[in-house]
Amino acid sequence: KSNISDAVRWVLGEQSAKQLRGSEMADVIFSGTEGPRGRKPTSMAEVSITIGDMDEENLKAAGVDLSFSEVTVTRRVFRDGGSEYFLNNVPCRLRDVQQLFMGTGIGRNSYSIMAQGQITQIIQSRPLERRQVFEEAAGITKFKQQKKEALRKLDYTEQNLLRLEDTIREVKRQIGSLQRQAGKARRYQKIMDELRELETKLARHEYDEIDASLKAIQEESEAIRTGLETHSSDILEGETQLKQLRQTLSELEQQVNAAQQSGLELKSEMERHENRIQFNETRMGELDQEHATAEEEIASAQERRKAVDAELGSINQQLGESGHALERARTKSTEEANVLEGMEEAINQRLSKQQETQTQAGQINHKLTNARNELNALELQKQGNAARLEKLSAEKIQLEEERGKLEVRLDEFEKDVASNSLHLETHRGTVEERQERLGELDEQLSEVEAKLDGLLQRQAEAKSRRDVLQQLIDSHEGFSEGAQTVLANFDSAIGSLADQIRVPDEFTRAIESALGSNLQLVLTNNSNAAGEMLSHLNTGEHGRASIVALDLLRERGGEIPAGDLPATGTPALNVVQADEALMPLLQTLLGRTLIVDSLEMATDLWSAAPGRFDFVTRNGSALNRQGIYTGGGPRGKEAEGNSMLARRNQVTELQNLLNDLGHSIDEISRRKGTLLAEQTELQAGLQNARDELSDREVQNATRKGEFNALQHSREVLGQKVEAVVFEVRNLAEQDETAQSKTTELGNRIRGLEEQDRNIRETLDGHDNFIQSEREKRE
Repeated sequence: KSNISDAVRWVLGEQSAKQLRGSEMADVIFSGTEGPRGRKPTSMAEVSITIGDMDEENLKAAGVDLSFSEVTVTRRVFRDGGSEYFLNNVPCRLRDVQQLFMGTGIGRNSYSIMAQGQITQIIQSRPLERRQVFEEAAGITKFKQQKKEALRKLDYTEQNLLRLEDTIREVKRQIGSLQRQAGKARRYQKIMDELRELETKLARHEYDEIDASLKAIQEESEAIRTGLETHSSDILEGETQLKQLRQTLSELEQQVNAAQQSGLELKSEMERHENRIQFNETRMGELDQEHATAEEEIASAQERRKAVDAELGSINQQLGESGHALERARTKSTEEANVLEGMEEAINQRLSKQQETQTQAGQINHKLTNARNELNALELQKQGNAARLEKLSAEKIQLEEERGKLEVRLDEFEKDVASNSLHLETHRGTVEERQERLGELDEQLSEVEAKLDGLLQRQAEAKSRRDVLQQLIDSHEGFSEGAQTVLANFDSAIGSLADQIRVPDEFTRAIESALGSNLQLVLTNNSNAAGEMLSHLNTGEHGRASIVALDLLRERGGEIPAGDLPATGTPALNVVQADEALMPLLQTLLGRTLIVDSLEMATDLWSAAPGRFDFVTRNGSALNRQGIYTGGGPRGKEAEGNSMLARRNQVTELQNLLNDLGHSIDEISRRKGTLLAEQTELQAGLQNARDELSDREVQNATRKGEFNALQHSREVLGQKVEAVVFEVRNLAEQDETAQSKTTELGNRIRGLEEQDRNIRETLDGHDNFIQSEREKRE
């Protein structure tokens, strides 16, 4: 039951979650259930209630245009706090739903839905509270609500009309000024448009000049870059050709060295063959001699054989003579033959050894020739290396000089680039500082302009308010028609009493209440003028007016004796300021009037001295000497606007405020002018700084390009120097290797020469031995 009733109240527009037993409206949305068969939470809650047999006239009376006899009211609420209402699925307002059920007894606060304890509350409530239930049951609630709404709209419309009248008067007064301002604004707008157009043309012209200059600089930079690339490619191509030439030269030197080595080898081979030929020729001569000697020996042996044969024949002849002699001869011949054979064998052995020694001698000569050829090749290589080293030394010195000059230029360029970078950073810092200062000036100008606009708006509002009040004062707004007529048509009229007195703001309502219509008294200096004024009023329908001739009031009257003054209360004359000529009149009007704090105090004082004093409070309530209470009247702004005395005070205050605002506006305007002047100067300086910064950047970029080119040249020279140093180092290593090899070859040649001398001595010994043996054999 509770859920159903809560749902009905909720769909009818209940806004309190506590009435629905919740802490917030989202509590009505299903939050889901736990467990294996739990259900997920939903994102909204929706309730619809359908009511049938609706009277179409009642619907129109409720302000709902629905041509249905059955109405469905739907309400939705979402978790984000949003809420929607529908009538027959058509979106509507909560107010439409409430207006539909107003006067039917159905609603969130109607008597048709009673919560627990609410009946007791109604029974125990006051009659006024129970009346609401009866009015709801009687169906007049909606009419009271409509009446209340209509009254509210009427009040709002009346206030709008009052504001509209003030606005119309103010606008009429400001039309001329606004027209002049509009003309100035149009001229200003036209001048600003022309200025913007000129500035745009100037900016376009400057942009074209800068663009043309930039294009020229880019073309020059591109030409420099192209030339630099061309020179770099030429340098690289030259370096490549130089490397190729060096490689070709190295190959030619290797070929020359190989040819020289081949020549030396051929020369040593030729010398070896020539030595072999000489040795063979010597040997052939020796063999020819030995052959001749052998032939001679053979001939000699044959002759000796012949002699032996002859002797043998002689011996054979004598053989018979002596067998013993023959035997001895044969024995001797055999011995000689054995001796000769031993000698031949010794000669052959020595000849074999001689042949071996000659072979060793040929080998030693070959090795000696090779060593000498290698030594000559090393000498030639040393000479070539010395020449190449001298050339490389000269080239290295030249490269070092070029690199030194390049280093000096690089140092100069580096200093120049560093100086340019420093100047560039300085100019960039200057530009950034001026930009920051311009930003600060923009912020200050925005603040100053906002402050100036606020002050100007306040000034316009105060001036408008002052002019309206002054116009009310000048037109004597609130005065009777007769008083306005006299004041407007007679120069002898000094003015009204309200115009001639001054009262502090806190006492204006009290004095106005005390004086009442006397504030409209027209003052004149003589009674004749007063008669003329009254005659003018009597001749036509100009209304009535009260006139005071000051010449008739020469003495003060009605002054309260000091002893009669109550202990509390302020005499009204003490708070009023006026000329001395008006004091008798004021004494007559206010002489027995006291200002007190409240009506209760006035009642007590009047009871203490009945009929002796008039009492007024500061809020305007009064108790006169006849015991009549007077009070009420307009409040707030309406009271201030209708107050005759407060108008002049307000005009004075507004004039003082305008003076202060004028001083503030002048000061802020001067401040704005100073800021604008500084801004203009900074903008000009910033533009100059930007131009100079751009020139510096272009110059710095050019110098950096030249610096990079010089660095590349330095790297190329460094690579050349490294290549020369590497080649010199290789030549030095070759010289060291050649020197050690030369020493080694020298030692080997000396050893081979020693071996050759020993072999030649051995050969000489063999020759001597053979010669000796041959001589012995012979």
